[in-house]
Amino acid sequence: IWGKPTWGTYWVWDARLTSMLIMFFLYLGVIALINAIPDPRQAGRAAGLLSVVGVINVVIVKYSVEWWHSLHQGSTLKIIGDTSMPPAMLIPLLISMLGIYLLFAVSVLWRARAELLWRERKSAWVRERI
Repeated sequence: IWGKPTWGTYWVWDARLTSMLIMFFLYLGVIALINAIPDPRQAGRAAGLLSVVGVINVVIVKYSVEWWHSLHQGSTLKIIGDTSMPPAMLIPLLISMLGIYLLFAVSVLWRARAELLWRERKSAWVRERI
């Protein structure tokens, strides 16, 4: 979307962009595998295997800016050492990161609760609660 005004073209074969495109195709592959195999256990195993292979690409996406000359800047927020971000930007970033982590945790708990209730839907304790 922003590639044309920034780079003069819609797509640049940058290391970060290309590795993200590969990751997108891996996600589509996992979804396709789950829907293509009728047996849920076999589909889960195949999708799990593809996901484990895809984890390698996560490392490539993370370090692609440092390994290859890239259009993207290096890490601004560092765990060890000084950050190159001014405090006026760093504090809102950290607060928003905390908010996203909390939202994710609540979403996982809600999903786990829904899954538990679905699996135990014929149990007496679930019928009593609903």
